[in-house]
Parts: sequence; C-alpha cells; structure tokens
Amino acid sequence: MDKKFRKFKVAFCLNIILIVLGIIGAVFSFKENQFVMFKYYTQDSNFLGLLSSILFVITGISSLKAGKVKTVEFVSKLRFMAVCCMCLTFLVVIFVLIPIAGFDWTCWYLFKGSSLFYHTLCPIIGFVSFAAFEDVVNLRFANACFNAIPTVIYAIITIALNALYIIDGPYAFLKVHEQSILMSVIWFILIVGGSWLIAILIYLLKKKNLKVN
Repeated sequence: MDKKFRKFKVAFCLNIILIVLGIIGAVFSFKENQFVMFKYYTQDSNFLGLLSSILFVITGISSLKAGKVKTVEFVSKLRFMAVCCMCLTFLVVIFVLIPIAGFDWTCWYLFKGSSLFYHTLCPIIGFVSFAAFEDVVNLRFANACFNAIPTVIYAIITIALNALYIIDGPYAFLKVHEQSILMSVIWFILIVGGSWLIAILIYLLKKKNLKVN
C-alpha cells in the first residue's frame, strides 16, 4: 500500500466522521432556530462542508475497492471551497464574535449545542483532513480566489436584507442601520478579505503538501 493511498484512507475516515458530526450539528441547529438557521453563515458553510464530505465518501468508495486513489476534480475543489468557508467561520468566532460578546461567552460559542459541531469540531477536523490527507486535482491559485465567492454572495445578500429591514443581523457587523456606512464597508472588506487570505494560505499549505508527497 503506497503512502498516497494510506493518506486517502485516513481522509475517507475523517470525512465519515465529518458527515456524522455535520448531521448532529444540523439537528441541533434545527432545534435551536428551525429554518431560520439558513441565515447564519456558520450553518451555510457547514452545510456546504457536509455536502462536500458526502460526495467525497461516495466517490471515494471506488478508490477503496480498487486499492488506488481516484480523485474526482470537482469534489476535491468543492472540498477546498467548503474547508475555506468553515475555517472562516472558526476564525470569525475566535477573533470577532467572542471578543464582541465578551470572553465569558467563550464556552457557549465553542462548545454549546450546535456550536460544538459547527464552530469547533467540523472546521478543525475538516481543515486537518483537507490540508494533510486529501488529494486535489489540478490545484491552481485561481481556485483560492474563487473560494471567496460564497462569502461575497452571503455578505451581499445579508447586507441588502438588513438594509431593507427584512432581517436583523444575524451578526452585529451586518447590522447596517446600527453602524456607519464606513464601518459597514470596513467590515465587508475585513470579512471578505479574510476569506480570500484564508483560501490563499490553505492553497499554499496544500501546494507544499502535494509537492512533498
């Protein structure tokens, strides 16, 4: 058994774990917010991650049977995008939401209900699986640039809905009527720019990992 296939087996197992954790997180999310959960970037990014893990496992079954890695390019690129979005969720929780709410809320944001799965476990395990064990076909810098698209779309839609008084938040930095236009622009640049930076860093890490192997 070659090294590449051994790493694939680890990734396969980790993605099964991610599916289980993602489903449990979805159950908690629905109990907490019902269908309103879809307005949260946290849930949307993790649902994307859940979908990508399901596809990874389904397409990976043939590799297990053949004893040789047969990476599907679309799935590997979707995994890249999903992991970038989940990492953004994790970092926004650590560096934005917890400081804004107060550090007394740390345990709630990281370990309470769906947060345990969608703020902590899924982003961390997803990152480890993709960065260290998953193969990617034709990985290019452009893929890192495209990975910010879901964040841009989410930001534009939620900001517009906030501006039209259709929804409130769900995050403090999206409440355009409670802050100046300049501050809204700054937050947009920080979050979207952060998403792009995360994608580039993961791209560089993955590119180096692929060269080593």
